Amino acid sequence: MKNKIHQQDVSIRAPSRQMWRRSLLILAIVCLCFAAVGGKLAVIQIGEYAVWQERAMEQQMSNSIISPKRGLIYDTNMEVLAQTKEVATIIMAPSEIPDEATRTLIADELSVLLEINRDALYKKTGKKTSLYEVIKAKIDHALCDTFIDWVQEHQFTGIFRVIQDYKREYPLGSVLSCVLGFTGTDNYGLEGLEAKYDSQLAGKAGRVVTAKNGWGDAMPNDLRYESTIEAEAGNSLVLTIDETIQRITEKYLEIAVKETAATNRGAAIVMDVQTGAILAMATKGDYDLNNPRVITNPDTAAQIALLAGDEQNAAVLEALQKQWKNKPISEFYEPGSVFKVFTASTGVQEGLVTENTHFFCRGTYTMPGVKPMKCHVYPRSHGDQTFAEAIAHSCNPAFMTLGGMIGGHLFCQYHAAFGFTEPTGIDMLGEARVTPTLYHVEESIKPVDVATSAIGQTFKVTPIQMITGLACVANGGKLMKPYVVRQVLDENGTVIEDIQPTVRRTVISEDTAKRMAAMMEGVVEIGAKNAYVPGYHVAGKTGTSVKTDQAAGEGARKNVVASFGGFAPSYDPRLAVLVLIDEPQTTIRYGGQLSAPVAQKILSEALPYLGVEPRYTDEEIASMNRVAPDVTGGTVSAAENKLQSAQLQAKIVGSGGDVLRQVPEAGAAIPKNGTVVLYTEGGNESENVPVPNFVGMTLAEANSAAVSAGLNLSIAGLDDRDGQAVIRTQSVEAAAEAPPGTVVRVEVLYQDTVE
Repeated sequence: MKNKIHQQDVSIRAPSRQMWRRSLLILAIVCLCFAAVGGKLAVIQIGEYAVWQERAMEQQMSNSIISPKRGLIYDTNMEVLAQTKEVATIIMAPSEIPDEATRTLIADELSVLLEINRDALYKKTGKKTSLYEVIKAKIDHALCDTFIDWVQEHQFTGIFRVIQDYKREYPLGSVLSCVLGFTGTDNYGLEGLEAKYDSQLAGKAGRVVTAKNGWGDAMPNDLRYESTIEAEAGNSLVLTIDETIQRITEKYLEIAVKETAATNRGAAIVMDVQTGAILAMATKGDYDLNNPRVITNPDTAAQIALLAGDEQNAAVLEALQKQWKNKPISEFYEPGSVFKVFTASTGVQEGLVTENTHFFCRGTYTMPGVKPMKCHVYPRSHGDQTFAEAIAHSCNPAFMTLGGMIGGHLFCQYHAAFGFTEPTGIDMLGEARVTPTLYHVEESIKPVDVATSAIGQTFKVTPIQMITGLACVANGGKLMKPYVVRQVLDENGTVIEDIQPTVRRTVISEDTAKRMAAMMEGVVEIGAKNAYVPGYHVAGKTGTSVKTDQAAGEGARKNVVASFGGFAPSYDPRLAVLVLIDEPQTTIRYGGQLSAPVAQKILSEALPYLGVEPRYTDEEIASMNRVAPDVTGGTVSAAENKLQSAQLQAKIVGSGGDVLRQVPEAGAAIPKNGTVVLYTEGGNESENVPVPNFVGMTLAEANSAAVSAGLNLSIAGLDDRDGQAVIRTQSVEAAAEAPPGTVVRVEVLYQDTVE
């Protein structure tokens, strides 16, 4: 049997040709596989070396981000509007926590110390392969010091790190909020200028790079295994905004919005007419820049509180987005009668009308196939009037007639030339997109469209478009590009970008502009007296536009936008101002009653602040003076009330309850808001004050010196001549002693008349 088996074992047949072919095929396939693997290795080692090296490094390295210091934002006078405060962020390396007891201790005690969720912290401590877990970001130094004391108390080593971080702060709170915008928790801009100029302000983040071993754990704490790439600070912005003028604007706009219960907020802009620089841009209601996600309107907040779930979340988001919107650039409105300035400018520029062209108002304006359109004084009428009077009266039929004289072609040309068919290009995010649906185009404009557009209805503009157009009329016909950033500075304060004014085009001639200024001054003197500022010759126009595209309930009035736009001084314009009160809920809703007083208050404070000298007419001087009433013999309280009624101020000398003597005496003429000194028992009448040397001073300087000395000025010699008025003579010699309250009469002359 053995032999048989052996024979079977050795009687194996030689391989066939087919088997050889199969073997060779298998061998070829194996060789191809090895070649492919080798080729791929070659590609990885040579062609893709850098890519795979980077991936390998990523697996071996842990990055800790170093936040960059965000650049500052200044007003035009280098007052800080937005700054970056140094804070700290606490980082934990759970891989370094030795045991469960330490995890529990950290979660229990640190959650209380830092006021964070205990369970969430405990979960983080369990990430055994992690080197970088943020425990709490952006804490102040006091809390950080407390945390460090806690770490040292427990002798924790290698578990925690404190890295420098930054937090954005806004020193002025809500001032300029809708312009500045705010940043997120990562310090990147989310709204306003913070978002628009984020690439300039943000800087470049740095890194702390730590090596890891094959298990993903940190290598020993050795400098060889850690390197730092320093963060680069961001650039800073210098704005055209003047903080003082911004505060003035916001103060009076906020009062008006509250008093009128305006349901769609209010807006105001102050612009340098010569450059297009924005000196103030305000929206009320706005929000606190340091708490931007708090709804500031109490009524809105109360309504939202009644909601729940998704409905509440949606309402919160809608409310926040509304209060964040920069109304002057982002919202459209029908301009109303303020637009008559541009209709008039077109007519004067094209030679269709002069100041003395006559128009007749019957109370209505009729066109074929159209319902008669009423004048705002209907059923009364203006009758016969010159064009200058028609502007002062804001007569709708006169301007509709002028619209017919201009025609669709010219109207559309000038409408575009004044910038109402395109964005202004202001350097801010959120400027509303202008489309042909907002205005009439030449291809389809009808005579009735021209008539209604001539009075500022049936089309829409933004406030920034409107004030840019007004500045064009004020500055001699140049349409400027508005802007809010005038310089970019590096971290050392070096100017790396200097923004210059940009003239977009010339729309009207200087002659037309001067004539329009004179007629608009007449508007303020006759039809918009609430915008009148003594000595500053305000040129302007009021407007009250009905929201025709807004439905009103049965018996309800449609909402309106009450506005005023103008500039001053008319003879040498410096500032343009536009004020809008959107949807006032008061009985009286006209722009002349609601918006003009806001503009008046802004200009009355902003112009003297900028050093613009007033030019008083004789009539103004006479109206400014007050006659000092006799308040002697009565009580101090009664005297104060009497002086207040006469628009005079009281200064009390002594501690008695009755007025024994007054300076100036009863019957003396003193300026409005002048001071009457009231002497009571115990008052020292011998404490005279030295009279300043007013000669050579400007009026502003003289008034300031007089107030500081406790004296009153009476001014003579003012007129409408060009040049700066300076004091020529004074009735009481310089350095002489005079009782407080004494009236010093001064006479002025103009510098250009001095040889």
